[in-house]
Amino acid sequence: MQKLLILLQCFIITTFSATAQTAANSHVQQYTTDNGLPSNGIKGLQWDEKTGFLWMATEAGIVRFNGVDFKSYTKENMPSIASERMLFIVRNNAGRIYLSDQPGNIFFINKNMPALWKHAAVNNSINPYIRNYFLLGVSDVFFKKKADSPISPSYATGFNKIVCISDTSCLIQNNSSLLYFSISLKKPIALPFEKGGVSNIFKINNSCFISNGKKDIFLLNMVDMSLSPVIITEETGKTFIPKTSNSLLYWQTGMKNPVFVDGDRAWQLVYDGTKITAKLIFTGIPADTYIKSVQYSEKNQLLFIGTESKGLIVINQNRVQSKRRNDVNSKNRNSYYSQIELSNGNILTNESDIIGDNSNANNILPIKGKFSFNITHTDENLLWYTQLNRSVGYHCLYQYNKVTGITKVYPKIKWGDIITASGTEIYLANSIGIGILDTDSLRFLYNYPKELAGVVTFDFTEISKGILGVATCSGLLRFNTATHQLDTLFTKENICVRSIWKYKDYVFFGTYGSGFYIYKDGKIKSMPLDKNKYLLYTHCFVPDNNGYCWISTNRGLFKASLSEIVNAFEKNIPAVYYHYFGKKDGMEMTELNGGCTPCALRLSNNNISFPTMDGLLWVNPEKAIPILPEGEIFIDEILVDNIAVDPDSLQYKSLPAQTQEIIIELGFSAWCNKENIYLDYQLNDTTVWKAVNTDNAAFIRLGGLRSGTYTLRIRKLNGFGKDNYSYKTIQFSIATPWYKQWWFYALIAAAILGMFILIYRIRVNQLELNQRKLEKQVAEKTEELLQKNNTLEKNNSINNRLISIISHDIITPLKFLNVAGKNLLEKKSVMPEELKDETIKEITTTSKELQLLSTNILNWIKYQNENRRLVKEQFYMQEMLNQVFGILNSMAHQKNLQLISHVEPALTVIQYFEALKILIYNLITNAIHFSENGSITVNARETEKKIIISVSDEGVGMTSDQIKNIMADQFIVSSANMDNKKGNGLGYLIIKDLLKMLNATISINSEKGKGTTVYVELPK
Repeated sequence: MQKLLILLQCFIITTFSATAQTAANSHVQQYTTDNGLPSNGIKGLQWDEKTGFLWMATEAGIVRFNGVDFKSYTKENMPSIASERMLFIVRNNAGRIYLSDQPGNIFFINKNMPALWKHAAVNNSINPYIRNYFLLGVSDVFFKKKADSPISPSYATGFNKIVCISDTSCLIQNNSSLLYFSISLKKPIALPFEKGGVSNIFKINNSCFISNGKKDIFLLNMVDMSLSPVIITEETGKTFIPKTSNSLLYWQTGMKNPVFVDGDRAWQLVYDGTKITAKLIFTGIPADTYIKSVQYSEKNQLLFIGTESKGLIVINQNRVQSKRRNDVNSKNRNSYYSQIELSNGNILTNESDIIGDNSNANNILPIKGKFSFNITHTDENLLWYTQLNRSVGYHCLYQYNKVTGITKVYPKIKWGDIITASGTEIYLANSIGIGILDTDSLRFLYNYPKELAGVVTFDFTEISKGILGVATCSGLLRFNTATHQLDTLFTKENICVRSIWKYKDYVFFGTYGSGFYIYKDGKIKSMPLDKNKYLLYTHCFVPDNNGYCWISTNRGLFKASLSEIVNAFEKNIPAVYYHYFGKKDGMEMTELNGGCTPCALRLSNNNISFPTMDGLLWVNPEKAIPILPEGEIFIDEILVDNIAVDPDSLQYKSLPAQTQEIIIELGFSAWCNKENIYLDYQLNDTTVWKAVNTDNAAFIRLGGLRSGTYTLRIRKLNGFGKDNYSYKTIQFSIATPWYKQWWFYALIAAAILGMFILIYRIRVNQLELNQRKLEKQVAEKTEELLQKNNTLEKNNSINNRLISIISHDIITPLKFLNVAGKNLLEKKSVMPEELKDETIKEITTTSKELQLLSTNILNWIKYQNENRRLVKEQFYMQEMLNQVFGILNSMAHQKNLQLISHVEPALTVIQYFEALKILIYNLITNAIHFSENGSITVNARETEKKIIISVSDEGVGMTSDQIKNIMADQFIVSSANMDNKKGNGLGYLIIKDLLKMLNATISINSEKGKGTTVYVELPK
């Protein structure tokens, strides 16, 4: 079984080692892992003519090739693939393509992509279909019938050829034997041919052939299994004889014709009912290539070769021919411009090189040596050119007569002339102006003005009767031969007009950098360009006999339909199909030359010869049949935010509302040059088409889409012809997000209404709250104003009292001091000593009282300032008391009073030092004032929350009414005597203000005639 599994990894076609030489009539392109092929090991090939795809079974999965890009199907993007090592790829009698991976999963090709057809058994190491794989080359019905049969015969796909008779019967070549097998048989039946007599079996169309060991070919009659000998000939009728010993024939089910490979050549075998003809299709198959599989597209003339280890080789017929000189001549340039066709079909170039396929032995050269870029044929027999005349030392005009073979020299007409004919006259244009040939001289009809002096003329031809067109770097000029007037038809800054061609009533002219234009009836229109804008540098226009125009450029050659170009001019159609020919078509140099006459040469055999930067380019319009970009557009994959979506189900479901990006990958056949792929799309639009970039695969990216239904239209230009497009339409929709649903808008409206109501209620509540706050503030301010008013009234009352005190208790004593001092001064000589002493004593007492009164007034005023900032301090009570005693000791001593402190030295107080000091000062001062003898005692004690200070005296004391008056809030400051003691009450006013500041309370304990004790309680 293991041996059989290994055999299954081979192709249906027997392999051989091929040697090759450089291609002569074909272009060879090899694809490996270096340029996009996923694996260099090709297990099998199948060409699908309907879709234009080449399918490959590789060791890296299933691979599809469209001529430009490889599309791989692996476990990553196709989970049904269990192993990326493919066993084989085969096409059955109905044209359906099947593949299998190593575990036994069978896939079929569904147009543009593989799909799982049969799943291998799970957890089974044995491939369940290994014995019946060969039947996949017949039909799926045959395979299914025998798939589960334990007695089915086993033949290795790859070493046993299958020839389908019908969907239910086939022939099997097993080694050198031939067997018949049908769906009704349990096992194949050996056919009665000579043992070992079958070496190969193949079909051409519906006819079956076998060959024997002697390489004889026989037609097999499927009815009676009889054999009829058939000969193989070349197209010339000669017997076909292989040139090498290792030549082999490649054929497998699904191929219409076999391909015979011999060395570097490949033939297609065709059968006309009597004989087999070997048609040479390609040369140049690479050498040292171990071929595993061959497929051929007759329609596109493409040969596909799958190799064991060197990847894929694609060979296509050259549609154009690059021609170079055979000898090496370092004195001549490879770049050519003007050309002359010789009688044998060869080309004489302006570099004097002869290029062509024919012998040069009998060439009669019209020109010997190099000649100018511009030559002209007039009267069919006259050839005009410019060449160096060594006898005169400069270039001058020459005329060659083809009939007589005589060359005439015009030494008076120097270098730089382009000739054209109009009527019977010969006209010339050079850098000076336009003239007419007058015998052997040039007679100028028009001299260029100063701004055109020195202008270079690239083309000069008659565009209508008597009207000559002049192509210059100053534009397209028009010269009237009758009036000798010159005007400008077209001009564009820094753009040279380099070629002119008249087609019917249309004048085509090409520019260097601005494309090509058409002039008709006074109108000039710029024509559409190709997708890569190579036509910006248009060199030449050459018509063929099939209604096409061949246009040369700096980057390659184009073929376009003249009717399409004219239609685009007349109807302002924005696009024309220009088919591009490049390197893949046999063009070794894509930079063609222009700025010469003729810009290309139409040969007598209707071939066209274009000058290039390296040789000539020959085109046979009848054989240069292009591969057109025709075919269906397929959707390979659709990614919605990088998640794959089934393209077939996309229109039946809505995409999420949050969709950010949709990527559509397109599949299409592209065996033409990539320059010929024109893909466009439009989204919900019926007028504007956007181009799809096909440089690296083909993706359409759609982003920023809103909710709604979309129609994506894709079109591909299939080649020449009006509206020759393939179309693909994709419909999809993006769900409306929840925040755009009708119920959401209703909810929003309700929410807005509720919000307005809420805002209204909040605003009303705020206004009510603000009103209450304002009312409260008004009440507070009113209360504050009342308090301030009361305070002002109180202060006013106090101020009035102060004024009264000052006017009575200060001014009156001062008057006394003035009078007493004056009397003492004036009457001291008559006054007795006792009176003098008494007067002096009264003066001293009065001044002392004034001092105390003034001090109290100042202290009171100072602490009336509410903005005064005080800082609490920590101090010893005894130290503060010592300062007060130091001030009042002399005053107490005068009255024989003793100041006593019972305060603990360690007692500390945290309070406003100055305020408390003034408070104690006033209490002691009052005690001194109302005491005549005894002592004044100060006590201080500390409790848990308070400090209690007391001042006791042995003075006159107070009645309860007096105490009540002092403690009252509306304490009236009075200067009335208290028991005949002078007092103004200001001291207690100061004391009460200081109590508020200190947050302290006061209480008085007094008895008339026994003294007074005042208590002050301070918070700690």
